[in-house]
Amino acid sequence: MIPSNTICVSQEGPANALALNKDCTQVVIAGRNVFKVFSIGENDFSEVCNLRVGKNLNLNFSSIDVAWSTIEENTLATAATNGAVVVWNLGRSGRSKQEHVFSDHKRTVNKVSFHLTEPALLISGSQDGMMKCFDLRMKEVARTFISNTESIRDVQFSPHQAHVFAAVSENGTVQLWDARRHERALHQFTAHSGPVFACDWHPEVPWLATASRDKTIK
Repeated sequence: MIPSNTICVSQEGPANALALNKDCTQVVIAGRNVFKVFSIGENDFSEVCNLRVGKNLNLNFSSIDVAWSTIEENTLATAATNGAVVVWNLGRSGRSKQEHVFSDHKRTVNKVSFHLTEPALLISGSQDGMMKCFDLRMKEVARTFISNTESIRDVQFSPHQAHVFAAVSENGTVQLWDARRHERALHQFTAHSGPVFACDWHPEVPWLATASRDKTIK
């Protein structure tokens, strides 16, 4: 039997998302009123950093989603409730760790995801039906992808092909894109009879899993 151990920490507000750092020793949680980094101990969580600090707290600090770079240990990204994509630098001196705010989406951003091997690339999926690939070095949008479907719920880079990412949408559609070509999707198909809320790649073989409101996982 595998031994089990549950550790718990209470927060001042609901958490909408969480993400682990690359070696799984820390976790960041994010929500409308909470944004903290914890160290994961054998028997407890220890707060490392509270990112909701300062006099000028605004909607950039209220998050729907959070991602932790798989390469840069100090880099986080959040999808803020006001539609902004915010990049955070945990190594930055001072209380504020906010590095840059991208305000390019027209509606709420549902998902942010880092490239697995290119630390400067971050992609987002929004209610506006668009995906944007950001160049963190240049602090600008590198490419915009228009889904021509309903809102984008999840986006994930492929671990098998460096330039490929998957996007799933409100109308049950799955799209595969080449990040170098924004004109049209490589593949598109209807996978579900309801909104697709999540997708993820198999780490070893080129399979993609999707989860939908239609009560199926494919």
